[in-house]
Amino acid sequence: MKVSSRKKLKYGTLATVFSVVFIALIIILNVIITSLANKYNWRIDMTEEKVFSLSDGAKEVMSDITEPVNIYFASDPDVLMTGAYSGYTRYVYTTALQLEEEFPNVHVECVDVRKNPAFFRDFYNTTATVIDSNSVIVESNGEIRVFAIAAFFTCEDSNDLSTAWAYNGEKRLISGIMQVTQTETPIVTFTAEHGEDISSAAHLASLFAENGYEVKIADLSKDEIDDDCRILVIFSPKYDFIGVEAEDASKNEIEKIDKFLDRYGCLMVFGDPDYVGKLTNLNEFLEEWGIRFLSDTAVRDSEHSMSVDGYSIVAQYQNDTLGGSIYADLNALDTPPKSVIRHAAPIEILWEKGGSLSGSRIATSVLKSFETSELVENGVSVGKGSYNIAAITRESRIVNNEYYYSYVMAIGSPSFAGGGYIDSNAFANEDILVATMKATGRERVLNALELKPFDDTEITITTAEATRLTAACTLVLPVIFAICGIVTVVRRKHR
Repeated sequence: MKVSSRKKLKYGTLATVFSVVFIALIIILNVIITSLANKYNWRIDMTEEKVFSLSDGAKEVMSDITEPVNIYFASDPDVLMTGAYSGYTRYVYTTALQLEEEFPNVHVECVDVRKNPAFFRDFYNTTATVIDSNSVIVESNGEIRVFAIAAFFTCEDSNDLSTAWAYNGEKRLISGIMQVTQTETPIVTFTAEHGEDISSAAHLASLFAENGYEVKIADLSKDEIDDDCRILVIFSPKYDFIGVEAEDASKNEIEKIDKFLDRYGCLMVFGDPDYVGKLTNLNEFLEEWGIRFLSDTAVRDSEHSMSVDGYSIVAQYQNDTLGGSIYADLNALDTPPKSVIRHAAPIEILWEKGGSLSGSRIATSVLKSFETSELVENGVSVGKGSYNIAAITRESRIVNNEYYYSYVMAIGSPSFAGGGYIDSNAFANEDILVATMKATGRERVLNALELKPFDDTEITITTAEATRLTAACTLVLPVIFAICGIVTVVRRKHR
């Protein structure tokens, strides 16, 4: 073989080997960088709404929180980033990792619930709590919030995650952190000076306190409702509330309640069949929210009762309604525990949708009696059928492209929150009340944090940024090859 041919073969072989090695190095480097990027969250957020970036507002809110916070994901990191639901879970996981990187008191951990279900044993708020592979748990000092992945998105159809058009995880996650760290203790206020049965309300007040509320009592004819009050409770009043007849506008109690609800509050009214008919102003106010107590009547059901007289009735749970959604986890059980209410006034729902200037109120049943129940007036049966014994109305308003809600809930008897029922593990009354607290009163409205729409998936960067990236991508590889070429030429000359 000629010398020139041997040299060509030699250098050709070296070139081939060099090319193979170079390509292999590129692949290995890509795998390593990808692995490190997933581990340490190395990413450049080029979305217009900065969906994957922690906002300045979020950092400002979080800077006031010093308590240790644990965020647990019920799946492995790879599943969160590339799994079947990664189109949703990676958003929340990325936000959590950024919180962990920014704040030393935040810790993020991934534990596969299918491999290690025992790890989550202490995170069940009630026997009806569901934790699956898409769950996110926020915990601090034993206080816990469990979120489904859908809670972090705003959807056109609240029952269909695939219709999500915006990411709301930053606000939802930080709101959950604030709830468990109690940086702002929510207040529940019980009204007084209307013959309310304050002593019987002690069990309910204790339940609020156990769930992180500060309990206050207010005479609305004199006192203002605190700005931090989330829930206002009217417990078995015997006398009416002052309305437009007030000589001094500062003593108009109905007006104060109305303004409280304008601040996204929740009103809970526990009525007594013997007195609700005398509460003219309060009933007229409730009618504006689409619900009304029927006076001088009570519900009796001999077939579904815990007492011989038939007045301690077992409630019928609701499905596919706003009211039923409050205790959806409880209702999903094969054999849910009983919820009992004694001597309950029936509640009429005047309309399902309407009310307010915008017609944005929805009134639904929370609990009903069974069809075997009857309506009793002065000891005489005057009707038979299923009657509402707890109802709720929700008013929705849009702030910064997100829905916020006010609630009015009516319960047909104070006995529903009585010690005999909420202190017993045999009944679900406590579970329903706690679920109501969390659904209507625990979330702070964080106006500083906005939705992040992601319906436009185009990469949006400035012209200057695009020029720099193009130059980098265009020059890096040629420079590498040029260096390798120079090294090869120099080595050949010195052979």
